[in-house]
Amino acid sequence: MRLLLLLAIAIPLAGCVQSRGHVASMAAPAAPPGGVGITADGELAEGPGAVSSVSELPAFAKRGAIAPYGAQGEAAAYEFGTGYRVGSGDKLTVRVLGETDLTGDYPVDGSGQISMPYVQSVTVAGMTAAQIEKLIAKRLREGFLRDPQVSVQVTEFRPFYIMGEIANGGSFAYRPGMTVQNAVAIAGGFSGAANRNLVQVTRKNSRGTATYEVPLTTQIYPGDIVTVL
Repeated sequence: MRLLLLLAIAIPLAGCVQSRGHVASMAAPAAPPGGVGITADGELAEGPGAVSSVSELPAFAKRGAIAPYGAQGEAAAYEFGTGYRVGSGDKLTVRVLGETDLTGDYPVDGSGQISMPYVQSVTVAGMTAAQIEKLIAKRLREGFLRDPQVSVQVTEFRPFYIMGEIANGGSFAYRPGMTVQNAVAIAGGFSGAANRNLVQVTRKNSRGTATYEVPLTTQIYPGDIVTVL
């Protein structure tokens, strides 16, 4: 009799827990595989193609490197499919096998260039790490090293910015793959008056600066400005 009584109490409780878990999962921010992102045309896209986009815009014009890859620290695109495209304000770690004088950290300056021994100044804006490796190796083969083995890693990204109805606004270090929700968490979370469904993301690219209303699952890039309303 006691066993039947315990079962009678446990079943409704289990249903209550399951119901709460269902409500929580329905309310949590969610995105399809590939996430949510802003395309090169300024459209909000979902799914595998959501993050292809900004780095497909031109990296160079006749006058040289252009935003998001060039001067004045303007935003660069993190492109999941083809790798991060370097821009001014980033820092690269370059290693050349057996050459301690060449191995070190090199900041990308406002014109999108790095300067290192032998290679001198070389434009890397708009390039992936793999492309930069090939470029540096080519320069070193031109009268300096017979078969240089070069590796390049982006070790420091330009920051993103967040302001509005959050606990602590300001600039914060960027990490690849970040979403708006990550940015809010890093800034200490929402304030009591915040709109928790839509926020604004302001981004620069070769077509200018634009602001978009996006969900929390939208991926952000270095240099983005996130505004919580």
